[in-house]
Amino acid sequence: MPLLTGRNRLQSRAERNHGRPSTASQSHGPLNLPDYEPLSCPLDNAAIRELRTLATDKDTRKYREQLDKSIELLSGSVRDLNDKYTDHKEKLKTLQEKRGEREKNDRERAEEKAVLALKDEVPLITNECDLAIRSVIDMKVELEDDNDALRQTAEIAENESQDQRRGARGEDKDDDMEEPEITQPSTVLQLVRDKAVADYASKSLYEKYGLNNDYIGFKRLWHDAVHGRDGKALQDASRWFSENGGEGEADDDDEDLIVAEERLDIHCPLSMTVMKDPYTSAKCKHTFEKASIVEFLVTQPGRRARCPQTGCNKEVTISDFHPDPVMLRRIKRMQRQSMADDDEEEDENEDEEDVDSDGDSQMKMTETRNVKSEREGRYQGHNLLMQIEADGRITHGERDESIA
Repeated sequence: MPLLTGRNRLQSRAERNHGRPSTASQSHGPLNLPDYEPLSCPLDNAAIRELRTLATDKDTRKYREQLDKSIELLSGSVRDLNDKYTDHKEKLKTLQEKRGEREKNDRERAEEKAVLALKDEVPLITNECDLAIRSVIDMKVELEDDNDALRQTAEIAENESQDQRRGARGEDKDDDMEEPEITQPSTVLQLVRDKAVADYASKSLYEKYGLNNDYIGFKRLWHDAVHGRDGKALQDASRWFSENGGEGEADDDDEDLIVAEERLDIHCPLSMTVMKDPYTSAKCKHTFEKASIVEFLVTQPGRRARCPQTGCNKEVTISDFHPDPVMLRRIKRMQRQSMADDDEEEDENEDEEDVDSDGDSQMKMTETRNVKSEREGRYQGHNLLMQIEADGRITHGERDESIA
């Protein structure tokens, strides 16, 4: 028999379905489901196991991974955005100091335009990301509460099943005794979930976010991007939120609630080398090179020990440590500053050696360098102006759409 063509296959299928009610037409009205019938006996062991697995199935894990990725991307966006704004302000300040009383050049005007363009946009977008971070944290809490509710429901069902089996084995069971009432799993689940929602809603902003590790990490990255170069200390978490839910205001007179900025040591206390992968303890805030602290703890009984930082009495385990991107930023910033200081010192030494060695020749070389530097400045300023004008074509609507 010859094979049917594509058209013939479609026609044949239409002919076969001729006279049958359309599936799409049946789906317009609401489905009439049977009335819910309460359980007449407790869940068996297989049903209880299935109930427990709902809290740890792959879809739940995948959802949590996506929430974690959202927090990572939002935190990185705020970090990069504020880094860019801070860089432009630093460049503008440097150009103004070098210019002195002379007239502005194209590069300085371009930097001024960039700073003005970012001045209003950066706080606005940062605040939007802040609110988005809190929303994602709320989703993570809701997911964890739902998982806890499922586990509690399974535990209650298991206890009822065990009670019934013990009663069935009892020799002195009264025939006239009524069967114990079976607690409905759906009712238990809803009650536990409602209680968790009410408990979370009653918490303050500090309790919701100020004690949350995800939000603390986001806040530290944000602060380091804005104030990492001037060394301003991060406020205590209890001061992050005002009464109306916005950002709290710092009180310069109340120094007791401000975290003091410690002298930064970029060397690992164990290996005594500069840290490349800093790991910080959530218990005592001390930082070590990841490989060094892991190697130290795996050799200890129970993989736990007193923090190896001198003077610290906190007991720590590997699970207490986490990657510290803010410390890594500070280490790299110190290394760049150290290299810049070394280069500047070398240039000063070379200038001192060249003084009076060949006055006319040295003056011509200096003039040549100045002209070249001025040309490069004009070229960079022109490119920056073009970039700013291109960026300025992005409307608020497009920005909102990209955030969404």
